[in-house]
Amino acid sequence: MYFLTIQPHPHGMFDFLRELIATEDGLVLFLLGLIVVMEIVDFLSGTFAAMINPDIEYKSKIGINGLIRKMMGIILLTVLIPMSVLLPEQTGVAFLYTIYVGYLILTFKSLVENYGKAKGDTSIFENVTAAFEKLIGKGK
Repeated sequence: MYFLTIQPHPHGMFDFLRELIATEDGLVLFLLGLIVVMEIVDFLSGTFAAMINPDIEYKSKIGINGLIRKMMGIILLTVLIPMSVLLPEQTGVAFLYTIYVGYLILTFKSLVENYGKAKGDTSIFENVTAAFEKLIGKGK
């Protein structure tokens, strides 16, 4: 009989993540996985904020529509991977990085907004969101 045992990485989680992103393929898949996790947390935090904040009307239809939009976004981001191979040289990988990092920034901003809707103090994130907006060209 065989038993599956999961061995901890000998050097720790951060070393494992550094090894994971050491290749372009690993970095792209890491970014996509991070986007998926952040989108799940964003959906859950938005639902939670709508449930506890009396100023927000909680409607399941709005939540389902948001979930469908997030799923479609992930599908589109996944479709970009094989499309990026069609671009010459390293242009495709740079294109993916740009799109994925932009998506991460927007998702992070949404998480901060949900935190604010849940009556959390978002002042500690003001510098981060301002830097992100400047990075993507909104803070002119």
